Amino acid sequence: MTATHAEAIAAPSPVFNQRPGLHCARRILVDSHRAVAGYQGVPRARTLAPVGQSGGNGIAQPEADAAKLIKPTFVRCNCQELAEGELDWLDPETTVLEIIELAEPGSEAGAFDLSVLKAARAKGYKLGFDARLLDRAYSAYVPLASYVILEMGVMDLQRAAAVARAVQSGTSAKVFATQVRTATEFEQLSRAGVKLYEGLWFTRPPATPDRSIQLGYASLINLLNLVMREADLSEVEELLKHDPTLSFKLLRYINSAGFGSKVEITSFRHAVLTVGMKRLFRWTALLIASTPAGNVAPAVGTLAIVRGRVMELLALETLPAAEADLAFVTGMFSMLDVLLGMPLPEALALVTLPKSVEDAILRKDGIFARYLAIAKACEEGDEAPFDILSARYSVPVQRMVAVHLEALSWAEQFSR
Repeated sequence: MTATHAEAIAAPSPVFNQRPGLHCARRILVDSHRAVAGYQGVPRARTLAPVGQSGGNGIAQPEADAAKLIKPTFVRCNCQELAEGELDWLDPETTVLEIIELAEPGSEAGAFDLSVLKAARAKGYKLGFDARLLDRAYSAYVPLASYVILEMGVMDLQRAAAVARAVQSGTSAKVFATQVRTATEFEQLSRAGVKLYEGLWFTRPPATPDRSIQLGYASLINLLNLVMREADLSEVEELLKHDPTLSFKLLRYINSAGFGSKVEITSFRHAVLTVGMKRLFRWTALLIASTPAGNVAPAVGTLAIVRGRVMELLALETLPAAEADLAFVTGMFSMLDVLLGMPLPEALALVTLPKSVEDAILRKDGIFARYLAIAKACEEGDEAPFDILSARYSVPVQRMVAVHLEALSWAEQFSR
């Protein structure tokens, strides 16, 4: 990692003065290991920004992206929009075009334009189609398909599993299931060969606390508490001496994530002298999120990091930097119940936190509550909550979407 890159990570900055990118909300997609594998663009009923031109999908054409994502994004569009060049600005390497019909469902396959779709493939775009691709009328489009999309909101689970198996045996396409809402759905679809999933079922804490997860995090939680109360360095070093694995992981993580220092951090004492104890609390919390224990989905840690980053970027607009750091911690620790596999009040009781952080998480109150509500709305990607929160807090929807995009881009480095 270059020094410039490290500085960008260590010193977050708002993105609102930059030109916007893809102006739609994004839901995360996970793979069969429940790690973040991509995003699904969620179109709005109207264009979010007066930049360039916009098609019927509510996506505005930008002159430049505010943030770049490495993982693929699914973008819904139709053949007319492709033919008119409305999506030519999208990056073929990171875009999957989810092709929809202009005609009503059940109409002839002529609503697709084979020549337009072949041209899109020639440009490097991957194409996704719904399950009707298996119908005989759509056979000409099967060779163009990289994904077949199953909409679980309207499809029976057994039927979806059967379609997934048929796709696996009869095409070279991967199967992508949307609106997956339960672990049972995920497990059955995974056995049927589904490779990609949209849904937040894995963010629910287990019904029975998982003590093995808590034991796995015991040393990190102890370290968090020592750092939070700014304990004497000798106490912290003593803890790390008894857990050399933690010490190794922390130093490796600090150096890879970057403090903006051109000199490699060689010890915990060196780290504290370089950035200070309070700043180190942030990176220790990040280590918890980026190394999920037990049966916790890796995507949970990513969501925690994104949630914290969204809150931080929003807070930086109106609050001092120290308060923005606490906003980051609030976002991350609002998912501590899922990360630790236990009820949220019990999870928060394990860590010494300021009252303002607990107020936002447990009581939806205080200076950070609005930022937490916005961060959660960004995860869901639904239009109505965005509009409600925008009116309530005078935060433009475009700003929420841009901040979420920046946070997703920032979080990708922790999985690379």
